[in-house]
Amino acid sequence: MTNLLNKKPFFCNYWVTYRCNSKCRFCNFWQDSKLKNIPDANIEQVKKNLDDLKKIGVKFIDFTGGEPLLNKDLPEILSYAKSLGFFVKLSTNGFLYSNKANELKGLSSRIYFSFDTTSKNDYKEIRGIDGLNRLMESIKIAQENKENICLIYTATNENIKNISNIVDFAQKNKILLYIHPCFSYFNNESLNKKNIHILKKYFWKPYIRLSLPQLDFHKKGGNNPLKPTCRVGVSTIDIGPDSTLTVPCFHHYLKRKKIEGNLFSIYNSKEWNELYFDAGKYDFCKNCTIDCYFGMSYWDRMPKYFIKQNLTYLKNLIENNRSKK
Repeated sequence: MTNLLNKKPFFCNYWVTYRCNSKCRFCNFWQDSKLKNIPDANIEQVKKNLDDLKKIGVKFIDFTGGEPLLNKDLPEILSYAKSLGFFVKLSTNGFLYSNKANELKGLSSRIYFSFDTTSKNDYKEIRGIDGLNRLMESIKIAQENKENICLIYTATNENIKNISNIVDFAQKNKILLYIHPCFSYFNNESLNKKNIHILKKYFWKPYIRLSLPQLDFHKKGGNNPLKPTCRVGVSTIDIGPDSTLTVPCFHHYLKRKKIEGNLFSIYNSKEWNELYFDAGKYDFCKNCTIDCYFGMSYWDRMPKYFIKQNLTYLKNLIENNRSKK
């Protein structure tokens, strides 16, 4: 059995709630019956897990959901994570942010606002709620509070028509825009090759971040179970709000492993190796393109993606510096 323990996870997806106040067409959180009765993350369990993640060597944590701002303890969670020195990423649809901005001020290393359109009618169609005005207000307040913010545009074959308006908004307001193709899960239709080429045309535009290797990975059909490149459990850890590890990953899990305050000891056990050994090899892993599980493998597969990954890294540095001016 290959030893995974010499790989140090650097990233954690931490779901602080599975509840959501949107009904996005490309997401299953709001309609998955298995998630409805799972409670929000408990602050004491979160703190213990964060302590262990620090000892494991994790550097970046994405506090996500559902909609993370629905968790009443989120400010305390973010504050504790930041006190431990993590890069604290907060991913939100922005609907509640304007009401909570003061208590969240300065607690995140970067706030990611979902941003799919500049049209109120399109927003209702895509996200199932009338929330564009609230989102715009939240972005404005975050800028006034001098938060480090980024817009996330999840590109689909349906909303690709909005890309020029979205890019114009980001550039006009001098806000980073991260463009990524829709993940291939929950019966989502993968972004077609024509639209992948459309995204690539925006790579060198100012205030734009996108991954060339990621686009190529989508174009070529994603993960191959016979030669898997998934890095869940190796470079990425998933933790659910009920303090569980989802095996092999959150999106297609076979089991939920209760952490019970033992994340560090589990990670350093033979059991961890066994939990994640077959990640990427299952039938449901075929054609998977969920980038948080594949990002580091772009570096591994030299020289196939090496040049494009380094170009992406260089471009991201340029845009990070640009957004700070």
